[in-house]
Order: sequence, then C-alpha cells, then structure tokens
Amino acid sequence: MMKSKFLYVFLLVRTLTTIRSVDAFVITTNNKKAIGIYSSPVCSMRRRIQKGNRNNGHSVISLRSTEKEMSQDTESEQPIPEEFTSHTQKHQIRKHFFEIPTEMETHELGEEEEESDVKRRKEDLVITNDEDFKNDKIMKLMRSEVGVKEVLQRSEFETWKGASFLPDSSNLPLDVLMERTLDTFEDVAVHLRRIPYENGGQLLTKEEDATRKTVVVLGSGWAAHALMKVVDCRKIRLVIVSPVNHFVFTPMLASASVGTVEYRSMTEAVRSTNPCMEAYFEGKAIDLDLENKTVTVKLNKLLDGVREGESPQLELSYDHLVVSVGCKVDGRGVPGVEKCLRLKTLDDARKLRQSLCETFEYASRPEVAGPDASNERTKRATIAICGGGPTGVELAGEVMDLARDITRKHKGSYANLAGDIRVVLVHGGSELVPQFNKSLRAEALRTLKKQGVEVILNTRVTEVTDGKIKLSQRTVDDDGNVSWREESELPVGLTVWAAGTKPVEFTEKLLSQLPEGAGNSDGRIKVDKWMRPPMPKEELLGTVFVLGDAAAFPEGNVEIAYDQALPQTAQVAGQQGAYLARLLSRGYNLNVTPPSLPRESEIDSQSVFYDPLTRKWLELRGLTDADKFVFLNLGLLAYLGGGEALTQVQLGDVPIFSYFGSIAFVLWRSVYLVKQVATRNRILVTFDWLKSALFERDLTRF
Repeated sequence: MMKSKFLYVFLLVRTLTTIRSVDAFVITTNNKKAIGIYSSPVCSMRRRIQKGNRNNGHSVISLRSTEKEMSQDTESEQPIPEEFTSHTQKHQIRKHFFEIPTEMETHELGEEEEESDVKRRKEDLVITNDEDFKNDKIMKLMRSEVGVKEVLQRSEFETWKGASFLPDSSNLPLDVLMERTLDTFEDVAVHLRRIPYENGGQLLTKEEDATRKTVVVLGSGWAAHALMKVVDCRKIRLVIVSPVNHFVFTPMLASASVGTVEYRSMTEAVRSTNPCMEAYFEGKAIDLDLENKTVTVKLNKLLDGVREGESPQLELSYDHLVVSVGCKVDGRGVPGVEKCLRLKTLDDARKLRQSLCETFEYASRPEVAGPDASNERTKRATIAICGGGPTGVELAGEVMDLARDITRKHKGSYANLAGDIRVVLVHGGSELVPQFNKSLRAEALRTLKKQGVEVILNTRVTEVTDGKIKLSQRTVDDDGNVSWREESELPVGLTVWAAGTKPVEFTEKLLSQLPEGAGNSDGRIKVDKWMRPPMPKEELLGTVFVLGDAAAFPEGNVEIAYDQALPQTAQVAGQQGAYLARLLSRGYNLNVTPPSLPRESEIDSQSVFYDPLTRKWLELRGLTDADKFVFLNLGLLAYLGGGEALTQVQLGDVPIFSYFGSIAFVLWRSVYLVKQVATRNRILVTFDWLKSALFERDLTRF
C-alpha cells in the first residue's frame, strides 16, 4: 500500500515537471491494433501488450527494463511464442522500487536466437491471466496509459515501426508559445506598476487621467475576469457592469453542488480583482446606442423588503464596449423544461445542492419506509441528468460520490437509502464527452457505469412532467440511419438539464443593431481576428468587442484556432480576455485593419499612451501591427467520480499525453488547484477537499 501511494506521488511530480522521451505501446484485441504513446515516470520501461492465443484467452504483457532496447526493438520486434512453461515467482523490475507478484511464463529458446535476445527475454515479465491484468494495481496503473493517443485499426504491426504515429514536433505552435511567454513578461511589468498605488500612492496626475480611454466591460465571467487582471489601468479607465459581484471558477460548479467544495472557496469578488479599476456597478445592461457610444444599465434591486421603490437605471458612455455576457442554458423547446434545474452559475449550484438534499429527505418520509415501498422510494431518489457533455458527466460522477458518502452503513446521514439512490444520465449522442479523444470517450462510459451511473445513449428528452420525463430513444444502423425509435417514461425525483446553450437577451439586442449576417447560426455574434463584430458604420469599427460564449469566428478559420472551431469553454474565453486587455493597453488604433500603433509624433507627450519603452518593446517583437487572436488549446479535463477522471493534454492540435483513472484524477485536482485565481482560493479548496475526504459532506439546508 505504501509503495502504491509513493508511486502515485512520484508519477504526479514527474508528469507535471517533465515530458521525457516518448515510448511506444501496442495493444491488439480481437484482431484490431491500437497504438499508444505516452510519457511518464515509468517510461524508462518499454511496454508491449499483445493478444495471445485466442483459444485460451491469454493476454501477454512484456515489460522491458532497458531504454536502449527501444530503438533496437522497432527494427527487430519478434512475436512471443505461444508455447509457455508456467511457474510462479516474484519478479522485480530492475532499477525500480516496486515488485509485481504475478504468474510467470517462460519458453524454450531456439538455437538460432542470439545471446542478446536470450538476455533480453530473461528480463521480460509476462502475465498470461486476464484476471491478473485486471486486478493488479500496478497493471491497472499502466493500463491507464493506453489512453494516451490511440491510432485505431492498424492492419499490420509494421505500420508503427517508423513511429509515424508520433506527434510531429514541427506542428507544435512554438511561435505562439514564445509570444505568450513574452506577453507574460509584459503582464508582470503592468502588475509591478500597480504596487505604488496599492501602497497608497497616486496612480495618475489630472492631466494624464484626462487622456485615458473608458472601457465598459459587461460581465464578470472568464473573459471579463482575464481582462480585468491583465489590463493596464494607468491607460484604461475600467468600468465593470455585472449582475453578480463575483467571478466563479465554473469547472468546479459540479463539486460545489454536492458539497465537495464550498461556494466561497471558488469565487473572487469583482472589486478585489483589480484595485485600480474605476468603478463597478451591480446590474445588467439592457440597451445600447452604437452611434452615441452609450449603454443603458439597470441596477440590481438591493435591500429588498427594507427599501422601497424600483431599482434605478443609468447611462454609461464608453470609448470601447466589451460584451462578455456569456450564454444561458437552452431548453430546446422541450415542454416542461422549466421544471429542471440547471448548472451554469453559482446560484444554480446552490439551488441544486438544496434540491438534492430535499430529494433525499423526500425519499426518507414515513410513507415510503420499509421493504414494501422500495419501488416508490427509488422513484423519489432517482436523479436524471440530461446531457452527456463535460458538465453532465462531471455532475453524474459527483452525485454518485455524494450518494456513496451519505449511504454508508452506520455513518451516512441517509443510510436508509442504500441501494435506492439512482443516477441516470441521458444523452442524445452515441458517445459521451465528444470533445475528448475516442478512447477517452469509451473510458468515460465504462467508468460511469462502473460507478453505478445508468447511461442511456441516443436518447432525447421530449417532455418533462411532474415526477417523470418522457424519452425517445433511437437505434442507428451501420450506415448512420435511424432504423426505429422507442418512446418510454422514466420516473424521477429530480431532473437536471445540462444540454445546450443559447445567447442571452443582450446579445440579441446587440445583434439587432449590427449589419445583416453578423449573427452565427447558433445566435452568437461573428467577430474578426481582433474580436471586433461588423458595425453599421465604418467609423464605429473597434468601438465594440465581443468575447467568450457570445462570440463566434467564421467556421473553419484555421488562422484563429488550431482546432478550426472554438468551443464555448473557459479556456477560450480566458485567452480572449487577456488578448483584448493587451490590445487595449498597448494603444493600438483599433479602427483600422489590422490595428496598428499610431505614429509617435501623433501622440501627445502628456498622454498616458506616450510610452516610448513599451513602443520599443513592441517594435522589437514586430508588433507595430496587432497580432490576430490565436487560440492555444491546452487540453481538456473531466471528473468521473470515484477518484477517477479523464485528462487530455495537448498544445494546439499536437497531443502530449492523455490519461484516465487515478492518475488523471490527481492531474485533474492538481490543475484545478493551480488554476485558482488567488492563493486564498487554493488554500480554501485544499481544506474543502480534505474536509470532504475525512468527514461527510454537509447536508444542512438554509
């Protein structure tokens, strides 16, 4: 047990700090070969899995403990003979710290084999029992590396000898990485300039303050938060408008909805994000005037029940308007969908947590107690989740963790519901989490089923009623045609809708004032390479920017995204916000294409944009004309419950590694911890994880 724990720690440190030489991995099952690549702390061993004799069902695993053999074996790979002589012993991998007790197989060596082959085979470890492979902890650990990068259905073993399936280093976006690194140095300089102000000094003189540009930002999500963090408030008069006074780390909303982490641990107040911002107004934009560059804001009603009267409206003038208002959950015209809970905001997570607790309490009432009422009790304790994307999958895993926690014998608050809580995940597609690699999609399905989640694929929810949902399941043939449909009903106690999004009202309001064709097919606003939507007049170009879930690029534009289509994710929005913050701070003329720095003679020496040092820096980098936005995809993460997760790490379109299982869970938590916006949040989240591991999740309701 101690060795296994040490191995996990060792794997985490090595995986996060280095990507060493890439090994090759071959697995053959049912005459289909899959080739994997991986880099890990155990990568000094070369692993080869081949299907043995199909009649006896043997799985043959060979572990080589010498790195030099990697180059030799690709040229002289020999199949392992099927004739073995069994004996049992412990085999210790040379130069490694763990032992694998297993059944060993040896064979007679032919006279034609060379001495090096004899020496090599003596170092082989072979497992010929499928159960040994499935049950051994170290073997399961290694098996999780199969999901690194599959190349399916290779017909011949020789297809991988030249390592043609390995990622081409020439495809790595090294130029983008270099630019992002230099941008980081620039961001550090901006933050250092804030220190005197934070210590009580004066930010600007009155003359300098008069030359600043006013930027009104709508929203406090990922794009707006990144802009607030990066923008130089010596040059920009920053005004934030948002109906919520905080930024929330949305990837952990599923964890917050079941009490794994607390709400305040994953939030940061808007006013704390940038101490140099001009103003924050808690309200919602309801209208705008593009011609006069004003936006109308309706402030939130505060002290409800204490103060009388309607909430006021105000009109804000701007030089640049940043629209980062996000999107909302789309019910897709399903009757009764308003009865479903959602998981898009922190308020949604709070309501879902309250409703889950009430669902369990409703299933524990006296009228459904006892063995005779088990069917009704199960109906009341059934949670249906509609949507098999990352949100739905993570929520299903988290709810199953909660169910196991609260139904522990003698310890759980709802031990009486053991075996009665049912989690059903309904997905309209044929595979879960389609954003991931194919191998990881299959692993998501397998893991959720292992956790106890009932997964129903190729099924749409057609109606939500009181206590049940109506389903329409389709069967698809090999040609992709729907052969037949089956209608059914599912009794539920609670339904969560996590399928699809649509624009918010303000996005539609802005779109109505833009030229025809400015809207995307899904209702989002089309933007150019510098995040600018088309405007009704040429002189208005560059006065409005659209970021995050409200923005859409022309589909298939490889100049903007390596993956050709930008997903509606926090990663995309965050990169867009930081990009626009630099664009504004550098003082580009945003009315021309491409945006460019004005001549030095055109800038007043008293202006905050008169910055010879920054200008030289940009000229040295070749950025007198603004670079277009390029999305750098760093990968995807998803939690599956039971301490297992999916991790797909990449740079642009170049895969680095992928894991599933326990290692992926450690990486998932490590990345989410590092990505918290402040040290305060990292400490709070760490204590929340520790608290939920040691004690039962808090089920109190207020």
